[in-house]
Amino acid sequence: MNRHNRALLILSAVLFVQPAFPQAKNVILFIGNGAGAPSLNAASIYGYGKPQALYIQKMPHVALADTSTTREWVTDGPASGTAWATGVKSHQGIVSKGPNVERDGKEGGDLKTIVEYAEEKGISTGLITSLGSAGIADPVISAAYAHLNKPPKRSSGEIFLQLLNMKYGNGPDVVIGTGRALILAQVRKEGVDLPAEIRKRGYTYLDSLGAVSKLDPQNSRLIALLDDTEFDMGEALHQAVSRLSRNSKGFLLIVLADCHASSPKKTVTEIIDYDNAIRGIAEERKNDTLVMFAGNYSFDLHVVGENLKETQKSSDGREIENAIYLEDQHTAEEAPVLATGPGSERLRGYISNTDIFEMMMGGLGLKR
Repeated sequence: MNRHNRALLILSAVLFVQPAFPQAKNVILFIGNGAGAPSLNAASIYGYGKPQALYIQKMPHVALADTSTTREWVTDGPASGTAWATGVKSHQGIVSKGPNVERDGKEGGDLKTIVEYAEEKGISTGLITSLGSAGIADPVISAAYAHLNKPPKRSSGEIFLQLLNMKYGNGPDVVIGTGRALILAQVRKEGVDLPAEIRKRGYTYLDSLGAVSKLDPQNSRLIALLDDTEFDMGEALHQAVSRLSRNSKGFLLIVLADCHASSPKKTVTEIIDYDNAIRGIAEERKNDTLVMFAGNYSFDLHVVGENLKETQKSSDGREIENAIYLEDQHTAEEAPVLATGPGSERLRGYISNTDIFEMMMGGLGLKR
């Protein structure tokens, strides 16, 4: 073979080589607050009378993530949020600041978050949550945009204002979440007219999901602060994705729902509802979107009792509610991470919760 032909052969090989994994255009991360493997199993049995019947349990790629902090085996909300949002483990009570930072004490540098990386590159970003009184200012999801080293529960207003004053880009494009009453009350104490501040940043401000649904579909910059934790998650996802999709560079959407309620029935019911909402949007975007589900930590919920009628396969699956042991505690066990769509093949085995950040960065083609 002469030199010319050899060069052509090498060039052809380079041109036709395929990347190790297909590239997604968009990334959606669904976070289940406290969604450990035992909780998913209980929800599947309760809802469908059999194991592994949830949509997320059928996602083809699965891993188990260590959820520890830099110095605690059992994580809290802020540390769990920081890990997936920044790719760095920190301390309990710290929101997206480095491991050298002490709560209410030693300061330190902010950790650049996945939303900040995406905003910097012109990728559209969105946040949705139905979680409790702090809602969009809860540390598990606000770790995507905020930086704090004091108790988040007393700082919801301060946290939310960081969303309007981000260091990179112009802030998340679509925000739909609870926390309206608490956030407005805390910001008002600081003498800030929050609706006016939101509008100054170029957002349309809304206070119900119904108002979002009626909004001009071309409007892709909105903040909806809600009081209703029972809003239709499927509709919220539809509204967010349809608006974020208008960006040819792609989008990043982060969604948080509570998967550890105060009662077994409410816990498994909320997981089933969340799973159904995930099914709808994941199937719709399966060709161009990396979709992941992650429990940020496991919750102490277990189906127990080898001799109980409620745990017999011949009984109605809903009877399992009476066989669920539930204690309001986070646990140290690994939490499930599941994925489908382009690039999901990278997820496997035992990982760290910080690897969720790396999966999102890779899915969006971003580098530190």
